Amino acid sequence: GQFLADGVPPTPPPIKSPDDWAPYRNRVEFETAEFLYTHNQMSAGDINILLDLWAATLLKYNDKPPFADHHDLYKTIDTTPVGDVKWQSLKVQYTGEKPKTNVLPWMDQSHNVWY
Repeated sequence: GQFLADGVPPTPPPIKSPDDWAPYRNRVEFETAEFLYTHNQMSAGDINILLDLWAATLLKYNDKPPFADHHDLYKTIDTTPVGDVKWQSLKVQYTGEKPKTNVLPWMDQSHNVWY
């Protein structure tokens, strides 16, 4: 990048076409990813089963589902630009009952969760 002079605003991002779903190929692919990953929070194994079933229904049309498998889905999600969204974090620690002996290390540690 380049440094801006004091008081000079950055160049606005280019205006996207309403049918630009990049890095997704189309709206269905985007909405499938959003549903499986955000709304349903489906497991990787279940995503693969669903996409295999979907693929089976499309074979006779020589077509494919929006994603080949969960790896393809996650790779596409990971390339999605997030703009100016800042990362946030919180610390969590186990507060449940602990065994009297051989306490597992994670039970005494705090852990950062980033989102």
